[in-house]
This record gives sequence, structure tokens and C-alpha cells, in this order.
Amino acid sequence: MGGEHEDSGSEVLARVSSLIREMSDYLRSLLDLGDLKEISRRYVVTNSFDSVLMILGVILGSYSTGLSEPSVAIGLISAGALSIFLSGFTGTYISERAERELKIRELERAVLMKLEETMISRLERGKAVLIALMSGGIPSLAVMMLSIPFHLCGYGILSIEHSYASSAAEALAFLFLIGAYLGALSGSSRLIYALSTLGTGISLLVVAIWLGMR
Repeated sequence: MGGEHEDSGSEVLARVSSLIREMSDYLRSLLDLGDLKEISRRYVVTNSFDSVLMILGVILGSYSTGLSEPSVAIGLISAGALSIFLSGFTGTYISERAERELKIRELERAVLMKLEETMISRLERGKAVLIALMSGGIPSLAVMMLSIPFHLCGYGILSIEHSYASSAAEALAFLFLIGAYLGALSGSSRLIYALSTLGTGISLLVVAIWLGMR
């Protein structure tokens, strides 16, 4: 009887020790900022690619309609950048806030206690805000840089034709760099990735020119 009781006690102790280790590992992963970097990078790269490609379409569309006022082009790009920020921030924050709340609920079930207004919940919600800011902020800044040639046109440094060409070239360069970064990240050929993203921008350019000639 004594031996069975000792075996039962040892088994319970082993289970408790295992549970404590699992909770400790989960807590370390929860507090680790590595996921912040990974998730932010994914949002920033995806949103930057979409945003630059979209504004490239706006620039090409403006050129094909004969828009020759640099201030109007700047206004269009600025409005697009603001929309990109609001969309990127709001969409990402809502999505990430839900994911963070889910992680907190899972941890609550594991530890059998509420974690509202604790350091863990505040940290997770703070991560959602940071990810959302980067998701909306960095792509919008990249887009705003495409308006630089039109500012130079406003000061008489560039002609409107050169402004359109410079802005489009800048957008294509951004797309190339995004592809090169993804190639380096994946460990694959940077050139192949860069040419793939650049090819998307060039395809848009060809289609815009074709539509403008019709």
C-alpha cells in the first residue's frame, strides 16, 4: 500500500512539474518580442508592396489623363498615403487585438485565473498597437516619398513630365528593393524575387500606357 501511495504521489508530482514547465515555456514565448518583429515584418512588407503598386497606378492614371498640376498630384498621393495609414493601422490593430485577446484567454485557461489588467495583458495589447503603427506608418511614408518629384516640379526644378517619370521610376525601385529583401529573408535568390516584384510594376506600367494610347 505504501509503495502504491508513493508511486501515485510521484506521478502527481511529475504531472505538476510538467505543467509548470509548459506554463513557463508558454509565458516566455508570450513575452518574447520575437513574434513582434516577425509579424510586423510580414505586415509591413505586404502593405508596402500593395501600397506602392496602388499609388503607381494612381500616378500612371494621372499622367494618362493629362494632369499637369503638381499640387494636384501631390494631393492625390497624400490622400492615398493617409488612406493607407488609416487602413493599415485600423485593419491590423483589430486583427492583432483579437489574436492577442485569444492568447490571453488561452493562458487564462491554462493557469485557471483572470489576467485582465496584468502586465501580460498590457504587454500583448501594446504589441498590437506597435504592429498596427508599423503596418500603417511605414507603407504610408514610402508612398509619400513618391511625391518628392512633384514637390521639385512645384519649385521649378523638374518639369511635370520628368516628375511623372521620376516618381514612377522611384516606385519601381521600391518594388525591386522589396523583392530583394524578401529574397534575402527567404534565403533564395534576391534577384529572382526582385525581378518578380519589379515585373508586377512593369506590367502595370505597360497596361497603363496601352490604355492611355487607346
